Amino acid sequence: RDMSAALGENALRRARDARDAYAANGSIATAVFLADKALSLSGDDAKDALALAELLRVDGQHRRALGVLRRVGECGGGRARLLQARCLFALKAYEECVMTLEGEDEGGAAAPGETEKRRCERLADGNARDAAAMCALRGRAYEALENTVKAFEAHSLALSFDPMCYEAYEAVLATHMLSEEEERVFVASLDGHEDDVWIRDVYVVMGNSREVDSELARGAGEETNATASTSAALELLKHNGDVRIACARRMYQRGEFAACCAELQRQFALEPSRLNGLPLYFATLVELGKKNDLYLLAHSLVDEYPKKAVTWFAIGCYYMATRQYDAARKYFSKATSIDASFVQAWIGYGHAFAAQDESDQAMAAYRTATRLFAGTHIPVMSIGMEYQRTNNLSLASQFFRKSFEICSTDPLLFNEYGVLLYRQGEYVSAVENFERALDLAPKPVTHRWESLVVNLAQALRKMGRHDEAIEQFEYALSVAPRNASTHAALAFTYQVKSRCTEPVSLGLAIEHYHKALSLRSDDAFSQHHLELALIDQSAITVPKHEKVDFETAFPIGDPIAATPEAPSPQGGLFPPPSPRSFRSTPTFGQTPFASAAVDESVDMDQSVDMDEGE
Repeated sequence: RDMSAALGENALRRARDARDAYAANGSIATAVFLADKALSLSGDDAKDALALAELLRVDGQHRRALGVLRRVGECGGGRARLLQARCLFALKAYEECVMTLEGEDEGGAAAPGETEKRRCERLADGNARDAAAMCALRGRAYEALENTVKAFEAHSLALSFDPMCYEAYEAVLATHMLSEEEERVFVASLDGHEDDVWIRDVYVVMGNSREVDSELARGAGEETNATASTSAALELLKHNGDVRIACARRMYQRGEFAACCAELQRQFALEPSRLNGLPLYFATLVELGKKNDLYLLAHSLVDEYPKKAVTWFAIGCYYMATRQYDAARKYFSKATSIDASFVQAWIGYGHAFAAQDESDQAMAAYRTATRLFAGTHIPVMSIGMEYQRTNNLSLASQFFRKSFEICSTDPLLFNEYGVLLYRQGEYVSAVENFERALDLAPKPVTHRWESLVVNLAQALRKMGRHDEAIEQFEYALSVAPRNASTHAALAFTYQVKSRCTEPVSLGLAIEHYHKALSLRSDDAFSQHHLELALIDQSAITVPKHEKVDFETAFPIGDPIAATPEAPSPQGGLFPPPSPRSFRSTPTFGQTPFASAAVDESVDMDQSVDMDEGE
């Protein structure tokens, strides 16, 4: 018997060693086989049961893993509870997962006077990191049940156990549970070990805030407040992939698409197909119009990750870039069905409808995104843009103001609100918003933001500040010199300034009308007002004729027929103005998409409407 026992123990030890070795080198099938034999040799020992269940979970055999865990019952402790919850989550049994993690399946409700944190620690057998993992998983289960309030509470509790529980922080970021200001306060409140201060800086840089105050975001040679050890750690972390992707995202938000693309390509050269940077990369390729790159990358992802939402998002982006919006909607919808928390796919889905002026469906998608991702302003702003497009200005104003409560640093939002104020006749407030947008826009102003400069010039013209308006129009032409509508707007401003009596301004107006017509020959506005300017110029520059005697006899056979002047086709001398809005979608990154859009560069409305009331 002693010899038999010794042989049994030796076999168990050998099986366990082989199991661990094959699990370490990735031979999961062999490791599962040996773990099963070790469990039998040990007489259903709890540790062997946990090892087998973990290998089965990794191998995707979640039902079998649950059966193994139920054999050991409460003997497995907190680690077995966590493993069982992970299997239930994988099987999409989210309510059972929550019950398991909260101990309700075994009557583990909180005792009288016991706090939620103390209860979680008890269920995790006092292990703080196991408790953090359990809370993070519970938060993900609540997200799947669309209970965002309890999800955020669970993630916050996880980070209170251990600030290094990135899974919880990532969920807070990905689902946009917090506004930018709330996010800054939340990260500052994280309390950890004094040697782990660097994690807070990493979280700040990776956050959704557009303005970042972190040592990682400072340039070389700038003064820092960190200790020597922390500064050394942060200096090394500046080259980390997550940090570089976060920096690239802020380049995208500033409109520096070429720099963003170059930074991401450098990172992907080191780590190909880094999934957390791909949505940003796709949005950048759409902005730059690189359809071939999108096509090739989407095909490679279909081969590598056919079950990932980001794969179908890539295909949707390709179809948005090629303006095949029906197909884009199909693939954005598929991405959201795979991962309901994929905010970029929801916004892209709405943009695909908006691109075809299907406002009702677009706003339905944006409202879903607003409900699921309360911390991002892009879907709220997009709803406001749709209401503005359909001339429902009061509702548009409400949504724009709501967007300002979430984010007050987006130049696109200030531009859209400025257009709304312009249309309501509040020109002073419109100018303030356009100037604020111009301050926030990247410098130097690129073609993407040329419409913003034109909008500011139009509002200045309406206020009678013609010299300032002319300066802004000329600035816009320095950015986009071949824009016919800007030439027409500048010509009209010169014409209004001249009051039909100043030859210099009239001459400049005529010059710019000619330039506008050379770029767009069918511009009816420029044609009509060029005729008026030429008539006015003739009236003030042609020398006066000598007085003709009233009694002078004209040839009877050559009468002069008087032709009445035709009225203006617009019902007056000058038609009414409307500054150009960024009518397309906002950037994705968050965006943005954004939002807007997937094609979120400005959608230039080439017609320039001017006001006869000048």
